[in-house]
Amino acid sequence: MNTPSFHLGVNYPWHHYGQDFGETLDGHHGISQPQNRTALGAEFARIRDCGVRVVRWFLFADGRGGFVSEKGVPRRPDPFLFADVQSALELARQFDLQICFSLLDYPWLQERSGEKHLHPHEQVMHFAAGREAFLHRVLIPLFCEFQRHPSLFAWEIANEPEWAIREFHQIPKARMHFADFRAFAGEIAAAIHEFAGVPVTLGSARFEWVRAWTEIGLDFYQAHCYPTEGKNAETELVRQLAAVPSLDQALWLGELPAHDAKHPDYAMEAALSRCQNAGLLGAAIWRWTAPEPTGTDGRFGSVDPGRLSVWHASSRSRSAAV
Repeated sequence: MNTPSFHLGVNYPWHHYGQDFGETLDGHHGISQPQNRTALGAEFARIRDCGVRVVRWFLFADGRGGFVSEKGVPRRPDPFLFADVQSALELARQFDLQICFSLLDYPWLQERSGEKHLHPHEQVMHFAAGREAFLHRVLIPLFCEFQRHPSLFAWEIANEPEWAIREFHQIPKARMHFADFRAFAGEIAAAIHEFAGVPVTLGSARFEWVRAWTEIGLDFYQAHCYPTEGKNAETELVRQLAAVPSLDQALWLGELPAHDAKHPDYAMEAALSRCQNAGLLGAAIWRWTAPEPTGTDGRFGSVDPGRLSVWHASSRSRSAAV
């Protein structure tokens, strides 16, 4: 097993983006489908054999499925949501893994006016009544259904919400006010504490933005780290880790790339060791599944299970020798 102080993880961000949990306009393609359970079981076995214990997975993603709405207002979980989440958690338990479910992905928080509509839930996050209905009619029932589930590592409020918030990211799509989302995130954190009985976190896009989320009731903080173009990857990671401000909770690195085609000096093993030596709660490699040809993360590749297994074994040896 991992040392108690370092939770090694991988990002299994999706089997099919936005379709793993619940029904969408394209029908039900969730994890409770027999063929998906079989495929996921095989992946989880390989993940476990690398020494990994935490899987980070996007749940509602861009909001296209998982709940029923009327006139744009969420009403209830759809008939498949709980079954799909239960299937994922059952498989996690079978393979001695825990899941960090990221509830919201930042594209759902971005303004998409003028673009082709992809699904009927696109505007839910853009008005207060929609956010409140989603919390009380979808999220809280979800938290209650899986209260204190042993295979839950954490509920993550959102993946990189800063890319949709105008104070962090000055682009036309980023129109949400920080004060509005911070208040909503605080309400979700309070609901997780009251109804879920598992830790709550938030996936901040950068180390320097973590402090923005320090007073909303998170149980541990989370940052994502990718090499900066034009800078040495190894020295830049050292610099960023050294610059992390003093925090009142532990810090977990929710995304750390497996490779970086633009930085041949980057090595996943060295980065993991730097994180462990810095006293972080852990780190999760992006990503376990291969990037999609049309995606934006192709340069980061996917995990090499052999290399990750070797790093884990050497980490255990070092820990045992201390």
